[in-house]
Amino acid sequence: MDDATSPTPRWMQIVLPAIGVALILAVWQALAVRVNTPGLLPSPMQTLLTLATWTTSGGFGQHLSATMLGALGGLAIGAGLGLVAGVIVGEVRVLERTLYPVALALQAMPVVAIAPLVIVWFGIGVPSKLALVAIGTFFVMFINAVAGMRAAPTELSDMARAFGGSRWQIALRIKLPSAWDYIFGALEVCAALSFILCVVGEFLAAKAGLGFYLRSASNNIDAAAMFAALIVLSLLATALALTVRLTHHRTVFWKYQRH
Repeated sequence: MDDATSPTPRWMQIVLPAIGVALILAVWQALAVRVNTPGLLPSPMQTLLTLATWTTSGGFGQHLSATMLGALGGLAIGAGLGLVAGVIVGEVRVLERTLYPVALALQAMPVVAIAPLVIVWFGIGVPSKLALVAIGTFFVMFINAVAGMRAAPTELSDMARAFGGSRWQIALRIKLPSAWDYIFGALEVCAALSFILCVVGEFLAAKAGLGFYLRSASNNIDAAAMFAALIVLSLLATALALTVRLTHHRTVFWKYQRH
C-alpha cells in the first residue's frame, strides 16, 4: 500500500508530535544554558513557573477572554462573510470578472499596514480587534471559496442540469460540497491568522488581551513573561487549527475516512 494514502497508526500520531516537542524543549534548554542570561532567554522551567504564577495570581482570565473574543469573533465574521461572498461571486461570472481581481489586489496589501486606520475608525478595544481580524480573514476565505467553486467537476454540474436542477441548486448541492477542501484549507489558515491579527490590534491599542500583556512584559524587559504569553498564543492557535482539521475530516468523510 502506498505510504501517502495508508492510514497513520494511532501510536505514531501521539509519539511523533511528542518527540518533536521534546526536541524543541531540549534545544531551548541547551540555548538557555549557553546564554545563561534569564533576562534574555529564560529556560523552559523558568517560563513554565512564570506561566503558573500568572495563571494563579489573577488577570490571566481577563487577558485570555479578551483575545479569544477578538480572534474568534473576528474569524466568524470575516470567514463567514468571505464564504458567502465567495460562493456568490464564484457562481456569477460577471461578479467574478469584476470583483475577483480587486480582491486579489486588496489581499496583497498587508492588513497590519491598515491597523492604525482601523483603530481610528473603530476606536480602542474590542471593535477594532474584531474589524482587523475580520478584514484579514475575509479575503483569505473569499479567494479560496471562489477557487473551490471553480474547481467543481463540470460533469456533475452538467448531469444535474440535464435532470432539471436549477442554477443555485447545482451551486449549493454540487459545487459547494466540492469546494470543502478549499474552504477548510482557508479556514485553517484563518485560524492562525486570526490570533496574529488580534495580537497586532492589542499591541497597538487595547486595555486587555494577551497582546497587551506581551507588550507590557516587553516594556518591563521580562523575557519569561513574554515567552509565557507566546506559549499560550501558540497553544490557542494550534488547538483551533486542529479543531478545524478534525471538522474538515468529519465533513469530507468520504475522502478522509481511511485516515
